[in-house]
Amino acid sequence: MAETKIEGPTIAVKLFVDKERSRVLFAESDKDFVDVLFGFLTLPLGTVVRLLGRQSQVGCLDELYKSVEDLSADYFHTKACKAMLLKPHNTAAEQCCLLKVKVDDTDQSAVYVCRDANCSANGDCGVTSVAGSVCKCGKVMEYIGEWPQDGGSTAAAGSDGGVFVKGCYKFIVTDDLHVAPASTSLMMSIFDKYGVRDPANLEQKILHLNAEKITCLLKRSLTSKQTLTGYYFDVPNPNDEANLYVLPESLYSEQDAEVDHKLNNMKIKVLQRKNNTSLLYAEVGEDFVDLLFGLLSIPLGSILKTYVPSGGSHKGEGYVKPGVQKFMVTDDLHILPLSLTSTLQVVSESKVQAKDLVEKEFTLTKILVMELIRAVLVTRNTLSSVLLPPKKKKRLHLQSSLY
Repeated sequence: MAETKIEGPTIAVKLFVDKERSRVLFAESDKDFVDVLFGFLTLPLGTVVRLLGRQSQVGCLDELYKSVEDLSADYFHTKACKAMLLKPHNTAAEQCCLLKVKVDDTDQSAVYVCRDANCSANGDCGVTSVAGSVCKCGKVMEYIGEWPQDGGSTAAAGSDGGVFVKGCYKFIVTDDLHVAPASTSLMMSIFDKYGVRDPANLEQKILHLNAEKITCLLKRSLTSKQTLTGYYFDVPNPNDEANLYVLPESLYSEQDAEVDHKLNNMKIKVLQRKNNTSLLYAEVGEDFVDLLFGLLSIPLGSILKTYVPSGGSHKGEGYVKPGVQKFMVTDDLHILPLSLTSTLQVVSESKVQAKDLVEKEFTLTKILVMELIRAVLVTRNTLSSVLLPPKKKKRLHLQSSLY
């Protein structure tokens, strides 16, 4: 690994490297590195995509994020709705500000309120940190300063100086970022797992990681189970295009009629080949777009723990302005206003004759929505992977750190 100039605060991490097998067995660290790793779990998916320059390589998330960027603000309830999706709020921002190295330095301390003293919304959450937000009374909220510093926030981090973990312990972090208290038994079990006969032959290398380097670790953690090895030996990030267009077999759930609940009768129409081999696009309303855009606001940790449908269509008034406007959602989740021009372009690029196409309508059940959310994270053909018969496709397992 080539040495580069280090800028900004750093965290020291000791790696134990098996040079013969070109593998990092594990890292030894204190609270600072573990706090940063655990901080990854608080990052909303939209923030992850933004930090990685829209090149996260996680399913269709990059395309979904770009769709928000490309859509005019006229399609959103307010300009603030678009801003919230591009820079979603981290509910653990106060704790993350205490990290020794911060990968996301977005300022969320601004305070905006409605200046109308007679506003009916006074006392009803009439405060926000998002510029351009509109009060329930219809007036744009105005900037009044920053949230006062919480004198107890530092104390909340622990008297030992930790943020999420206690600062008096040492930790072992394995290649796939499993974190555990350092112990001789754990170290010996790792040696045994990887066939290390003489631990004295291992090379010990101390890395000094700044925000840029830790962001690289974040990207690798999303696409590989050998995060530390990939980083240390500068292995190219995995990008198996063949597998990215196949939904892992484990994500095909059994259709259980007892949980086949409708979600507000959400319906979508798809244009696909008659032989069920491919899907060109879906024609959807704002409720479906709200569901997809809502994924960008979910913390990474919540996604890893459970796949819960989220989005403006299920609480509040949503992100997208309601009305007669329909949207086109391509198989890789590029979203744009539906128009004759866009329709003809997609059909033309597919090189499919009109006689071979058919339009079908789906009512999205809870099962289908859960599968769509999963598919967004692991395949570039989200819609067809879930809506087309799986028996028509060759199933391959996609190795992903999300599972």
